[in-house]
Amino acid sequence: MKYAALLVCVGLWGAVFVGVHELLPVLDPEQMVTLRFLAVALTFAALLLAHPAWRPKLTRREWGITVLSGLLAVPVCQLAIVEGQRYLSPPIASLVVTFSPAIAAVLAFRSEPLSARQAAGFAVALGGVAVIVVLGAGSGAELSASDPLKASIALLTPTSWALYTLISRPLARRHGAVGPVALAMIVGSIALLPLLPHATEAIGDLSATHWLWLGYLVIGGTMLPYIFWAYGLRGLPVNRTAAFMYLIPCFAMGWTALFLGDAPSALALTGGAVVLAGVALTQSAPDQAPRGRGGDPREHGLDQPADDEDREPVVDRIAPGHAG
Repeated sequence: MKYAALLVCVGLWGAVFVGVHELLPVLDPEQMVTLRFLAVALTFAALLLAHPAWRPKLTRREWGITVLSGLLAVPVCQLAIVEGQRYLSPPIASLVVTFSPAIAAVLAFRSEPLSARQAAGFAVALGGVAVIVVLGAGSGAELSASDPLKASIALLTPTSWALYTLISRPLARRHGAVGPVALAMIVGSIALLPLLPHATEAIGDLSATHWLWLGYLVIGGTMLPYIFWAYGLRGLPVNRTAAFMYLIPCFAMGWTALFLGDAPSALALTGGAVVLAGVALTQSAPDQAPRGRGGDPREHGLDQPADDEDREPVVDRIAPGHAG
């Protein structure tokens, strides 16, 4: 069941890129991200009210980390990838996002030194991403938008998500999985409030299909995948769960073919293979045995913090919020 939950999770995430593609003709990036994440924030707030055990008691320093995490995870991360999809097709955009674990591995070099294999993997993945962004510009929701330099704004998404991953890890270890993520999403969404008047201007232009896609981004693309991912992590080793992240571009290609009628391009297939191979290399270092009193990290539940001394591979915290 846990493998099935993770498979459903990445399948739902893969469809997010198609949903964004379908909404961009009627919602600009600011409108789409604002409407989506204010709804997500309200849902998370309701969950915290309903489950007092999920409410973390943060120190002043931890509140500062939470605010920074929220800004990275919502305004920076989400606005960049939605803007990028004006230029890039859903499969290519999903490949750019999948570059995040490689960036996180490099940014964490002080605490988790890079091996030669991981450094080579980062170089391969970076080269692959550069190629698909340059050659893929013009395949997005606006076919006339073909400027590779402007398309490269999508690279802010894996970078900001990797930074979010690294700075938020101590909060998840101390306070559990749900509370810190919920607070970060709420804080990040609050930062979008100045855009709300602009966001509501487009509501009257949305058809029933557009509302369905927007609802999907909130429920199917954010809330449900988070629950499935957290459930899957409860009983599986991280090296197995990490592999599911590489399936997101595959699902994005499949959903693109199903909903948009576009077969995977040679660029997406070839560039995707290069990017995913490089990312896989950055995650291929041998796992180290857990240290400290925490025992098996798989024993920690959805709302149960792990021991501060447990060491986890960087990729373990790349999802549940996912950058897409």
